[in-house]
Amino acid sequence: MSKENDTADLIIVANGAFPASDRCRAMLSCAGTIVCCDGAADKLTAAGFEPDLIIGDMDSLSVAKRTKWANKMIRIEDQNSNDLSKAVHYCASIGHKNAVILGATGLREDHTLGNISLMLTYLPLMKVSIESDYGSFFPVYSNKAVACSPGEQISIFSMDNRIKVSASGLKYPLDGLRLSHWYTASLNETTGEFFSLQFESDTPLLVYRALIP
Repeated sequence: MSKENDTADLIIVANGAFPASDRCRAMLSCAGTIVCCDGAADKLTAAGFEPDLIIGDMDSLSVAKRTKWANKMIRIEDQNSNDLSKAVHYCASIGHKNAVILGATGLREDHTLGNISLMLTYLPLMKVSIESDYGSFFPVYSNKAVACSPGEQISIFSMDNRIKVSASGLKYPLDGLRLSHWYTASLNETTGEFFSLQFESDTPLLVYRALIP
């Protein structure tokens, strides 16, 4: 898991699979602000939480909830972006700098891939991570040490297949490996309390950290 995200001031809940783990529920309990993407508000309240804002085109929110939360809704009709992007951009516009995203994965696979790939486009606006019942996606910049525990399962992804990466603190060595496919640097394992990646790009890589059972 992204250790700095045990608590988060802002949580954005997307309309994918709603998390059931105690870890994610604890994040919601401690959140300063909870923003839901459209119909995710129905799932949030079913789990016993209340949204502070609901953002989207409101095409999947129940009619009853539209009436109940009319004063919490920010309707954005733009069909060129998804509800998660609308929520991130709106929250950035009112001053938020960090967000944990829940519910971005699960259910439809095309939505999952889209939400993960959009993470890098959000970074100029705010620092984000995607958290789920199974692990975390978060950006890692070159030469930045990442705290971890020995034996964590780590996968590394790049949206640019020209990037070559080296690594320290991982079981399977990476030495100038070009990330030509998404699977190229997947399924590695940490060996100590930190790992770091070295590559020549100002754009970060995406790292997935699986939860240790």
